[in-house]
Amino acid sequence: MIDHIVFIFYLYFFLFSTIGYGIKFSSLISIHLANLNLGWYGIIGFFLISLVSVITSFFIAHHFVHNLIIHIIGLVFFLIYFLKYKKKKEFKILIYLSLALLLGAYVFKNHDDFSYYHLTYTLNLSENSFIVGTGNFSHGFRTFSSLFYYHSTLYLPFIEYYLFHIGPFYILLFFNFIIVKKLIKKSKSNFNYLTHYYSLISIIFVNVVFYRIGEHGTDRSAQILLVLIFLIFLEILSINNQKKFLLSYVSLIAILITLAASMKAIYYLYFLLIPIIFFKKKMFLELLNKQNFTVISIIFVSIIFNLSIYYFNTGCFLYPAEQTCILNPDWSIPKEEVKLMSTHYEWWAKGGGGPGYAYDLNKEDYIQNFTWFQNWIDRHFFNKVFDTLMGIIFICLLVFLVFFYYRVQKKINIKYNYSLVYLILFIFFLEWFLNHPSMRYGGFVLIGLPIIIFSSSMIAKYEILKKNIYKLSIFFIILSLIVFNVRNIIRIDKEANIYGYNFLKSPFYFVENVNSKIILKNEHLKIFNPDKNCWASKTPCSYNTNLELKNFLWMNMVSRK
Repeated sequence: MIDHIVFIFYLYFFLFSTIGYGIKFSSLISIHLANLNLGWYGIIGFFLISLVSVITSFFIAHHFVHNLIIHIIGLVFFLIYFLKYKKKKEFKILIYLSLALLLGAYVFKNHDDFSYYHLTYTLNLSENSFIVGTGNFSHGFRTFSSLFYYHSTLYLPFIEYYLFHIGPFYILLFFNFIIVKKLIKKSKSNFNYLTHYYSLISIIFVNVVFYRIGEHGTDRSAQILLVLIFLIFLEILSINNQKKFLLSYVSLIAILITLAASMKAIYYLYFLLIPIIFFKKKMFLELLNKQNFTVISIIFVSIIFNLSIYYFNTGCFLYPAEQTCILNPDWSIPKEEVKLMSTHYEWWAKGGGGPGYAYDLNKEDYIQNFTWFQNWIDRHFFNKVFDTLMGIIFICLLVFLVFFYYRVQKKINIKYNYSLVYLILFIFFLEWFLNHPSMRYGGFVLIGLPIIIFSSSMIAKYEILKKNIYKLSIFFIILSLIVFNVRNIIRIDKEANIYGYNFLKSPFYFVENVNSKIILKNEHLKIFNPDKNCWASKTPCSYNTNLELKNFLWMNMVSRK
C-alpha cells in the first residue's frame, strides 16, 4: 500500500509541477499563449524542464536536492495559478482524464531498450554530472533524447527511478486534455468542422494504438506531438487576418517541433512547416517581432544544447550522420564505425534483420536500389504497417458511418482545399520510406494522418446538428478511453501471468538485480561494467571495457584506448 501511495503522490506532484512551468513560461513570452489550456501548458512545461535539465547536467548531477528545488518551484507556479484562476472546470477535467488513463501508468515490463540503456542513461544523469564521451559506453548511449533528461529530474526519495517511464504517460495525458477541450467546446461561430473531426479521429487513434506506455520508448511520444503539430497547422491555414493569433500558433508549433526533434532528431525536418506558414500567410515582416524573437532565442538555445549533447557524446552533431562528425576530438566515435552504424540502422529499418532473422545479403548491398523492398513488404509491411493501416481505416470508417447516419443534408457552402497539407505529408512520407521505413521513425503518423484528414473532410461535407456533433464526440471520447483501459487490463493480466506481476502489491516496474565491477576510476569517478544489461546498476555503466578516463575542462571525459 505504501508503494502505491508514493507512486500516486509523486505522479501528481510532477504532473502539477510540469504544468506550473508551462503556465509561467507561457505568460512570460506571449499574452496569447497565456490563454492556453492546461494540456498545452503541460507540453510547454515538459519542454522547459527538459531544457533546464540539459543545461544543468553540464554542471551538476540531478540528485535529490536539485530535483526537489526544480519541482517545488514548478508546484508553486501551479498553485499560484490555481488560486487565482476562477474557472475550476479545467482542473476537474484534468483529474478525470488522469484517472481515466491511470492504468496506462502501471507498467511491469518495459521495452527491451529500457534495460539496455534508457534506464541507466537516465540514472547516470541523476547520479553524475555530464561525462564527455559516454557514446563509448555502447551505441545506445550515443542517441540523445529529452525524455532521459526530463526523467532524470524525477529522481527523488522513495520513488527513486521508478517513474523513469512516466514522461510518455504525461504526453498522452496532455494530448487527451487538449483534444477533449477542443471537442467539448460549444462554439457558436467560426466552428471548424474539419479540425473538429480530425481531433476526434486522432484521439481515438492515439488512445487505441498507443495504449501501451511501456512500449513508447523515445519515439511514440514524438509522434503524438506530430499529430498536434498538424492540428495547429490545419488551424493556421483556416485563420484569416488575425496575425497576432497566427504568430502565437507559430510559436506553439515551433516549440512542439523542437520538443519532438529532441526525442527523435529526424523530426528537425518538420521545421520546414514554419517558412511554409510565413510564405502562405505573407507574414515575413512579423517574423522578428519581440514575441517571436523571445521564442526563437529559447528554441535556438534548446537546439544548440541538444546538438551539443550529441557532439560531446560522440563527436558528431547528429549521430549517426557521418557528415556531422568534425574535428575528431579524443572522445569521438571512429568515422568508420559511425558509417557502419548508419548502415545498420537503415538496414534494420528496411527489414533487413530483427530478433531471430537476418536477410542473406550484406547490409550495404541490401539497402541500395530497392533491393530491400520485397523483404520489407514481407517482414515489415505485412506486420506493423498493415495492422496500423487496417486499424486507422476501421476507425475512420466507423466514425464516418456514425456521423453519416446523423446527417441532415449535404453541405454546399464550405469547401476544404488542403492539397498543400497532402503534399507536405507526401514529401515527409517519401523521405521516411526511402531512408528509414520503420513505424517507430514516424510511420504511424505519416500513414495515419492523410487518411484522418481525408476522412475528416468527407464527414465535414455533411450538415449535422451541432448538438449531435457534441453528443457523438463525447461518445467517441468515452469509447476510446474504454478501449484504452480494456487493452491495458489485458496487458496487465498478461504481465501477471507471464512475469508474475502483482499489480496490487506494488506499482513499480521490474528491475533486475545486476552485478557489476569497477573497470576504471579516478579521484572523482568510478566506471562500472555489468555482467549482463546495465539495468539500474551503479553508474556510469559501460558495456565497453577498453576505455580511458581523463579530464576535459571541468568535466570527466571517456575515450577509447
